[in-house]
Amino acid sequence: MTFLKPSPNPRILSRSLVIILAFVGCAKDEPLGPDLSGLYGELELLTAFSNNSPNGVHFEANEKVEFSADFNLEVDYTLSLIGQSSGAKYSISGKGANLSDVSWGGDCDDVFFGPMEWVHCVLEFDDHPESTQLDSVFVWEQPDLSFKGVLLTSFEDPSAFSLTSGDFTDYLESVNNAPDAVEGSTYMTGFGSGPATWFGALRITMDPSNLSNITVADSFLNLHLRSEFEGSATVIKVFEDSNDDGMINSGDDEVFTTKVPIAADGQWQRMNLPLSDLSLDLSGNNVAVNGGLLDLDKILRLDITISQVGTADGTFGFDADYIILTPDEPF
Repeated sequence: MTFLKPSPNPRILSRSLVIILAFVGCAKDEPLGPDLSGLYGELELLTAFSNNSPNGVHFEANEKVEFSADFNLEVDYTLSLIGQSSGAKYSISGKGANLSDVSWGGDCDDVFFGPMEWVHCVLEFDDHPESTQLDSVFVWEQPDLSFKGVLLTSFEDPSAFSLTSGDFTDYLESVNNAPDAVEGSTYMTGFGSGPATWFGALRITMDPSNLSNITVADSFLNLHLRSEFEGSATVIKVFEDSNDDGMINSGDDEVFTTKVPIAADGQWQRMNLPLSDLSLDLSGNNVAVNGGLLDLDKILRLDITISQVGTADGTFGFDADYIILTPDEPF
């Protein structure tokens, strides 16, 4: 025999529907997670991507390039600046609905932007690759970025450095009126041949009074180097006046050093060497005086030596330009 199941009480069913609808209504008032339409909606530029330098930027006059654009969404963006003759690059990343605070004062990632150079400005969006924007700006002259630290030499002033040759040095001098210099128009070039590990050196006299903002733990020696000789390296040597007699004497004063290999790709590259990488050199007649700790208050000289990675018989060397000490972060 088949039994019929009784229908629900109409009053109970009505109350249940009211509760369910109330719950759904509350859920709509307080959605879980981010607003997906704001994250993944179609990106629109409300104002065109542009800059304030239609006639070019004069970095020598401390001008800056200010960029502008407004978006209908808050987005992650990257602005890439690419020099069309120097190959220099610089990038600025941020997040927002506009570029109101984005400007460029000539900073560069690896090598300087050149004078009289067109720079392409590429604005890209992480989640909207189809919305890439292009612009350009003309750079009239290079910026003065020496305010970032203590400029040791840019080779423009001959009194700021000296060159020392040795038995294995083939060529060592400064190149003037050079359009391929990293900054300015002068750089150093040197190379030597043989099985030696010393082919000459660039020497820079140091004034400890200029290093008040520099600390060993947090500062960097920044060099721009270029080489076409496989196996080339530079040995950095810092000489202290450990006994405060105003001179550097072998056997009396401490020497700190490190060796850095240089890629033989013929391209300028920036090396950012932490001062903390320098270690006490006890080779030859060198000594330990002040516990083997580099004391910037006693530095009198910096040598950038032309060397090689090993002891092979060959030709080794490099070009050097714009050497600067910077506190807290690399140049």
